[in-house]
Amino acid sequence: WQCFTISLEALKMQLLLKGGRVIDPLAGVDRAADVLVEDGRVSAVGAAPDAKIPAECVVDVSGKLVLPGLIDMHVHLREPGLEHKEDIETGSRAAAAGGFTGVAAMPNTIPVTDNRPIVEYICKRGRDVGLARVCPIGAVTKGLLGESMAEIGEMVEGGAVAFSDDAFPLADSGLMRHVMEYCRMFNVPVILHCEDKSLAGDGLMNEGL
Repeated sequence: WQCFTISLEALKMQLLLKGGRVIDPLAGVDRAADVLVEDGRVSAVGAAPDAKIPAECVVDVSGKLVLPGLIDMHVHLREPGLEHKEDIETGSRAAAAGGFTGVAAMPNTIPVTDNRPIVEYICKRGRDVGLARVCPIGAVTKGLLGESMAEIGEMVEGGAVAFSDDAFPLADSGLMRHVMEYCRMFNVPVILHCEDKSLAGDGLMNEGL
């Protein structure tokens, strides 16, 4: 599928997206319609009056999908500490170019995103870059070591939207239950690999093959 972007300057004036398939799950919309944008906000969905829209402000999106901003719930921005792989600015640019207005960043950073100051740093960097909403995912355990629960409550207050140990499954079932009960208190999801390393071995699908 093809994605195109519209400049911020264009969004500040009147803009008509004409003839696309508009999908908005929250509003229960899935139909062919025109979308009128005025002063950076959607002002109408339906058949827009062409006569009132200057030709240079009309974009033909026939055969394309018109969607609310997408959200990627599993990205690796690697900032702080591993910026040679990715950082918040380059990741935000890639997200915005692909139609994603929000990303949730995994905690495998250096140092690990397992405390409030790092969560707040990531939130601030995302706001400073200003291309997509950057939402930190806090570590479930301190240092991603699977041994003791991180300060989940403080990270929620700092802006964490979910909790995960990323690629490291939590082997301690008692700790897992404690984490899930604690996260329920703050109404935040837990995102973990459903994997038992003692059974997974080297990751073969069928034993002996």
